[in-house]
Amino acid sequence: MASSNQSSPAPRKTGQSSGEAQSWALPVPSRPELASAFAQALDLAEGREPGHAARVCYIALNLAKSLRLPQEEQTAVYYAALLHDAGAAPASAEICRLLNLNEEAIFGGPPSKLPHQRAFEIAPHNAAVIVEVWRSHLDEGERVARDLGFDTAVQQAIAAHHERWDGQGYPHSLTGHGIPVAGRLIAAADAIECLISLEPNPLTARRNIVSQLAEHAGTLLDAALAQKAAELVRKDTFWLGLHNDALTREVAASAPSRAREDRSLADLQTFARVFAQLADAKGEHTTLHGDRTAEIAGRVGEQLGLPEERRELLRIAALVHDVGLLGVPARVIAKPDILSLSEMESMRRHPSYSQLVLEVLPGLEDLALWAGAHHERPDGKGYPEMLEEDDIPVEARIIALADTYVALTSSRPYRQALSEEDAQQVLLGGAGSQLDKKLVQLLCGNGVTSSRSALRLRRKR
Repeated sequence: MASSNQSSPAPRKTGQSSGEAQSWALPVPSRPELASAFAQALDLAEGREPGHAARVCYIALNLAKSLRLPQEEQTAVYYAALLHDAGAAPASAEICRLLNLNEEAIFGGPPSKLPHQRAFEIAPHNAAVIVEVWRSHLDEGERVARDLGFDTAVQQAIAAHHERWDGQGYPHSLTGHGIPVAGRLIAAADAIECLISLEPNPLTARRNIVSQLAEHAGTLLDAALAQKAAELVRKDTFWLGLHNDALTREVAASAPSRAREDRSLADLQTFARVFAQLADAKGEHTTLHGDRTAEIAGRVGEQLGLPEERRELLRIAALVHDVGLLGVPARVIAKPDILSLSEMESMRRHPSYSQLVLEVLPGLEDLALWAGAHHERPDGKGYPEMLEEDDIPVEARIIALADTYVALTSSRPYRQALSEEDAQQVLLGGAGSQLDKKLVQLLCGNGVTSSRSALRLRRKR
């Protein structure tokens, strides 16, 4: 094993020289693949196990097909189902910090209870605030869908997926056919998935689900849609598909055919930027933490002579390296005191969550590994795998360095941003132990940072 004072390993080759045109040789994930992968981060943000959004999408798309909806409407249902809870993290983070709640407490629970009933159970003295969080998470979800470039049909379906057939839903108390059909489908799919997940095992869920659907027909759910759902859940093929271990990939492959053709580098960059912003907000980071980390990482990669294609992958990995923070309770991230062992373990899982979200993107497995290793250290004292020195990919070491530099030069609630000079002294102090020594010397000695990248951006409130 090489010592930390040796040169960093040469960049791994990608089959494209740095002098070639900026072609994109590696596969670019399709829009359905991006949506199904990043939907796992949304599950984590609600305190759920990854797979909730994929199951909701699977159920909703089967219902849409049984209704023979036009392909355009099926496409809207598909994307809105995957992203239906995109607003959960930005809407709930501050309340979870203030009231010391886990996200699961807010967004879990049976679908049959009305909003005010659930709110009084969660926080009786702050019930109105909890209801407002539920309402605002729909507005936030609509905004996230818009930022991702989805059309009005997707946005409206997300905004309406907590409306009820009897008018007692939210945010607008819409009734019956006044609720967009895509919103009704996602509401039904979300309720079905929740009812199934609350049962102790799939056999019990299968035995009870038809009667549960009948119970909610005409109140929570459109009666005709509940009947269609009852027909669906009687089929063996439905349950085999629902409990498929590869459901996230299967959902991506089952997207309406036109949607599967949508793939571009711009989409990958957009998804990375939007989810980096969600992670920054959840993690109480300085505004544009992910963007600044990506900027510095890209400059270090350029100094090392990485080909442009590899640098672009590095920038994207640096942008989303903390997407796994969506899976850490906001109250833990914001805790001012020493973390308990369980809280520390939760915090240390976030790089693994980042890798889990990204590794299902075909062709971008390396990118997932880099993000997953950004808290490893040359001295073997990092996490989650306690890798040492050259066992850590050079790209992960670059992200670790850029991440640390950006954190040092950003304001935090407990300190002001460090000056460029002071930040470099801290980096040099960690060279060879916490950070790659040669990379630190490169960052501090070759003008990789700039006055623009070192701006002390104030923490966004």
